[in-house]
Amino acid sequence: MNKNVGLIGLSILLLLSVVSVVGLYSENTELKEEVSALTTQQDSESEEVQEMSNLEEKVQFIQTAFNNMLNYTNETYNERLEEAENYFTVESTELLQGVGTDEDPSIAIQSSTSNEQVYQSLQGDDQFIYVSEVSYQVEENNPVVIDYFYQFSLIERNNKYRIDHVEIIPKQPTVY
Repeated sequence: MNKNVGLIGLSILLLLSVVSVVGLYSENTELKEEVSALTTQQDSESEEVQEMSNLEEKVQFIQTAFNNMLNYTNETYNERLEEAENYFTVESTELLQGVGTDEDPSIAIQSSTSNEQVYQSLQGDDQFIYVSEVSYQVEENNPVVIDYFYQFSLIERNNKYRIDHVEIIPKQPTVY
């Protein structure tokens, strides 16, 4: 009888061990699935952070480009055009320069921007809109302020950005 009790006890222990192993395997599988889900979520969030960082880099580039192009005096008029090649395609630079010449203006002029904003267009990831008030002053005359909307593509060539396909949309000027 002692043998039977011992065998029954051993059988119960063996059965409990098997149930315990099956339970641990099931729990381990659930934990693996949870870790996998968290890893996927972390990868997704990491991509979002990288995309946000990339977007911030693009916005900074756009702000620098337009500030360089739109803020000038008669002394810096041509310098900005030389710098423009670092930011704009040739076609866009010509469009933004307008009918101006390569000579420094002989009269005092000043152009300055304010209230700049950059938006990513709904037309695509590399489509942007730059909005700014541009104040033009000639000699001692009152400045004329015009709100401009610049819609354009931001292209990347050789790991460098360039602004291309610029469309300029001015609003009615305000004279102060």
